[in-house]
Amino acid sequence: MARGPAPTPKHILALRGSKEANYRQELGDMVENLPEPPEWIKERAQKKFTEVCKFMQKMGTLAESDMEVITRYATIWDRWREAEEYLAKGADSYIEVLAPDGSLRFSRPSKWQAQSNQCHEQLRQLETVLGLTPADRTRLGYKAVKTVVDPVAAVLAKRNSG
Repeated sequence: MARGPAPTPKHILALRGSKEANYRQELGDMVENLPEPPEWIKERAQKKFTEVCKFMQKMGTLAESDMEVITRYATIWDRWREAEEYLAKGADSYIEVLAPDGSLRFSRPSKWQAQSNQCHEQLRQLETVLGLTPADRTRLGYKAVKTVVDPVAAVLAKRNSG
């Protein structure tokens, strides 16, 4: 993995007036239409694939080269949901391993807790890559716009409407 901060996107460099924008190449052609999810992934993962593609298209960051990353995100998300559903139904989160005398030797995560933990970490990393969190959209310079609501304008609008 490269050291240091993520490279500044080409359009941000251009807005700053940097000459580096002329030399920066961004990989991947933008996608006009939403791609179809792969048929081999589960139905719930297919829905997540489409949902993430819609998010990224709205942000203006959906490119052809993202399809495999989005597919991985959707399949890992499905595994995470499966584990969380089992845990919510009452599956043990941790398993106690006892010594021969009956005392607690140690505890370890159950298979569902371990799966949830591992998927959670993988999802966090992929969300960063895809720019799916507010901090990542800001850091990567996507078209994220912070909405600021003026409290005085909100009160006046409420007062005038009714």
